[in-house]
Amino acid sequence: MTASPALATATPRRAAFALPGPYRAVLRQHRTALWIALGLFALSAAALAADRLWVAHAADVFAAADCSIRHTTRECGGPVRGYLDAEFQFGRNLDYMGMGILALPCLIGAFVAGPLIARDLETGTYKVAWTQSLSPARWLADRLTLCAAAVTTGVVLLVAVQRWAWTTGPELEYDAAPWHERAIYGSVGPVALGYALLGLAVGALVGVLMRHTLRAMSATLAIMISVVAVLPLARHHLWPTETVTWSRSYPPATPGSGHLVERGMLTSDGRRLPESLCWSGARDPEACFADHQVTGWYNDFHPASHFWPLQLMETGILLALTAATVYATFRILRRRTA
Repeated sequence: MTASPALATATPRRAAFALPGPYRAVLRQHRTALWIALGLFALSAAALAADRLWVAHAADVFAAADCSIRHTTRECGGPVRGYLDAEFQFGRNLDYMGMGILALPCLIGAFVAGPLIARDLETGTYKVAWTQSLSPARWLADRLTLCAAAVTTGVVLLVAVQRWAWTTGPELEYDAAPWHERAIYGSVGPVALGYALLGLAVGALVGVLMRHTLRAMSATLAIMISVVAVLPLARHHLWPTETVTWSRSYPPATPGSGHLVERGMLTSDGRRLPESLCWSGARDPEACFADHQVTGWYNDFHPASHFWPLQLMETGILLALTAATVYATFRILRRRTA
C-alpha cells in the first residue's frame, strides 16, 4: 500500500524538531541529572511565586479586617499575628532563594567538572565518541552547549521570579533586604547568570586538566567558592561612587537606600581622615576634632540608581572570564589530543 502524502510528510516534520545525534547522546547519558536540575529550578520558582501571592493575599485580608498592627485590640491579635508571620516567612524565603542562587555556580561547576567531563576522560568512554567521526573539540562543545542551555533556562527562570517577588511584593512591616545585600544583589540581575556560566567554564577546564571525577569536583568547588566569595568584594569599585558631606556633627545614615562604601572626616584643608580616629579608646571626640581641624564628614556611597551599571559591569567581567576559560579549555584539550 502506498503511504498517503500526509503520512509521508509526518516523519520528516518530527525529525526536524529532534536534537542532533551528539546532543541526544549527551542528553541520554545525563538525562536524569539534567531533568532533576530543571525540575528543582521549576519547583523553586513555583514555591517562591506561590509565597509572593500568599503574602499579597494576607495583606489584602488584613486590610479588610480593619485592624492595626500598632495599638491593636485583643480581637485583632490573630489577624495581626497571621499577617506578620506571612510577611516574615516571605522575607526569609527571598533570602533563602538568593542564597541558593549564589550557591548555583559551585554546584554547576562541580557537576560539569565531574560527571560531565572528567568521568568520561577517566573511564575512557570518550574514545567511543572520538572514533565515530566526532572530534574532541566537538565532543566538548556538545556537552558545554547542552549544559549552558539548561543552566541559562533555569537561572533566568529563577532570577525572573526572584526579581518579580522582590520588586512587586507588598510593603512589609519587616525591613526587606536592600538591593545591595549580597543575596539579593546576586539573585535579581544578570550577575547570577554570569557566575553560573563561569562555574560551567571552570568546571570544564578543571575536568579536562584533572581527568579524575572526585578530584575535579573537589577542586572546582574550592575554586568557585573562592570566586563567589572574593569577586564581590571588588564590586563597589566597578562604578564611580557619589559623595555627600555634612557639617561637623555626626552624619546621618546614607541617603535613600544607598550602599555605603566609605565614611570619614574632612579637615579644613580638604584631607580625609578615618572615622575611627576620634571615636576609639578614651579620647575626647571634641578635643580630637580640634586637634585635627575637623570641619565635617563625608560619605562615599552607591545610590540605588547604580544597581544596573554595577550589574552590567560585573556581568561583563564574568562573561569575559568565562570566554577566556572556555578558550583555554579547548586549547588544552586540542594539545593533549593532538
